[in-house]
Amino acid sequence: MSAQPEHGRGTTPLPEIRTVDDLRGVLSRYGFPGDRERFEKELAAAVGASPVNDLEGAAAVVRAYRHRVRIRNSPEIMAALEEARAGGS
Repeated sequence: MSAQPEHGRGTTPLPEIRTVDDLRGVLSRYGFPGDRERFEKELAAAVGASPVNDLEGAAAVVRAYRHRVRIRNSPEIMAALEEARAGGS
């Protein structure tokens, strides 16, 4: 049996993220496990707590998760995180 590549890590180029729906799809396929579900909860909470004329809180959630996906799919960043984790044990 051959080793399977870890979910999302460098397997294919990350698609462009232009909309919240794009981000949802990318989180489902390329995110850390549980990211999509946490994103939906955090986004709903941010929208619910936002004044009707200021959705900056929701935008901050979207930016944070877009960044998480980029980190997850950067071999260099993931290698550095693994190295840091191994050195910290």
